[in-house]
Amino acid sequence: MNGKKAQLESGDQLMADSTKRKEIMCFKRGDGTLVRDAKDPIGAIMPYIMRGRNESAVYVKKSYCVDNMQQYIREQRKQGKRITVFNIISATFLHTFLRRPQLNRFVAGRRLYQHNSFDILYVVKTALTDEGLESIAKVNFDGDDTLENVKDKMDYHIDEIKGSEGKEDDRFIGLVTKLPRCLLRVLLWIGRVLDFHGLMPKFLRDLIPLYSSVFISHLGSIGGDALFHHLYEFGSTSVFCTIGKIYYKPYRDIYTDEVVWKKTIDLNLTIDERICDGYYMIKSLQLFDAYIDNPALLEQSPNEAIAEEEKKQQKRFEEQQLKTATTPDSEDKPKARDAQLHPIRDYWDNMMEHPNDDE
Repeated sequence: MNGKKAQLESGDQLMADSTKRKEIMCFKRGDGTLVRDAKDPIGAIMPYIMRGRNESAVYVKKSYCVDNMQQYIREQRKQGKRITVFNIISATFLHTFLRRPQLNRFVAGRRLYQHNSFDILYVVKTALTDEGLESIAKVNFDGDDTLENVKDKMDYHIDEIKGSEGKEDDRFIGLVTKLPRCLLRVLLWIGRVLDFHGLMPKFLRDLIPLYSSVFISHLGSIGGDALFHHLYEFGSTSVFCTIGKIYYKPYRDIYTDEVVWKKTIDLNLTIDERICDGYYMIKSLQLFDAYIDNPALLEQSPNEAIAEEEKKQQKRFEEQQLKTATTPDSEDKPKARDAQLHPIRDYWDNMMEHPNDDE
């Protein structure tokens, strides 16, 4: 009896392992990892209720005074570093997405995935004329990239596009569009099926400029205002940002109550709301604001910022433990124990207001 029971248990285990392997193989993508620990049941059902990115889009309009950015840029150029507003905004996206990783997610095949990397897409025009061609640069960044690294990588891709006869992806798309319409429709249908099921080959993902963490269009560089752009249903981009031109905007001085005109830039964001909840998104946007307001923070790499943040959390935790151990009042001990269990309960609120404050 014991032998039969062991055989049955062994068989059940093999079937469970086989089912698990099939499930993993079925949902494994090369560009993302399936999010299995989603704690919000509403978030889990949303991809079935709102099936497309544009159906799920939320729109955020941000306006920033650029005085701090321009002052920082002037200081950097005195040192021979040609940092631009575009570099600062791109580095801000890098820091925000790596420190708030739920932003770096996408929905495909009704399932939520975490990007395996952080990539930015942006449009490069070969010449500022009606005849100038547009090409899309795809730049990969990682947690060790500082603002200067971001600038160097972006400059490299811009120079590559402007100094060549056409990138490989441009030639590929040009070739595909020459096919007969009936064949082109069939190929795109196959592409959508592959994309839906996560079976798109890597070489095609590299050739199709719609797979990224965020797509940025710097309309201000050609004298345009920031617009709200749609999201692409194909690919894996959940955030689209347009940057407008710098203009003067009135601000009220809170001390003198006078109106002051300051240089301002608008950023319009289109975000797939299925990637995170509203609280997480608002806190992430506040972190984004903090970096824009103080670009010097971007001289650190995201990994350095995360390590520094963890040290601060550990310091707060140790201080709270010490306070709990030395609290004489028995009525305060439950509160102290609660704070010990939640050492970073108020961390984000404080950090958003003072991101570089050790206190």
